[in-house]
Amino acid sequence: MGFDHIAEALGSQARRCILIELLDHNPVSQPETVAKNDARETDELEVQLIHTHLPKLDNMGYIVWNSDNVTVVKGPNWEEIESVVRLLSDNREEIPSDTFERSQR
Repeated sequence: MGFDHIAEALGSQARRCILIELLDHNPVSQPETVAKNDARETDELEVQLIHTHLPKLDNMGYIVWNSDNVTVVKGPNWEEIESVVRLLSDNREEIPSDTFERSQR
């Protein structure tokens, strides 16, 4: 699919967090992205995950999302994005802190 496709998948903090989590945990039952935020942000993020981020990654083939039991597993195109996700994960100390976590207000 090419790097533009990968960049689009990584274009959201929520999607980056889901993909990073899949490096070490497959399946993921509730993305940590949701668990780390306060209640109001959690509700907003859950809506975004369900209506935007998880379907997008699923359509791209990077994940398979089971909406019935809210699990995420590596998808058929996972190998295409894995090396870039691993590169980001391995270099967390060198990249901007808001790459994976919301900046504190």
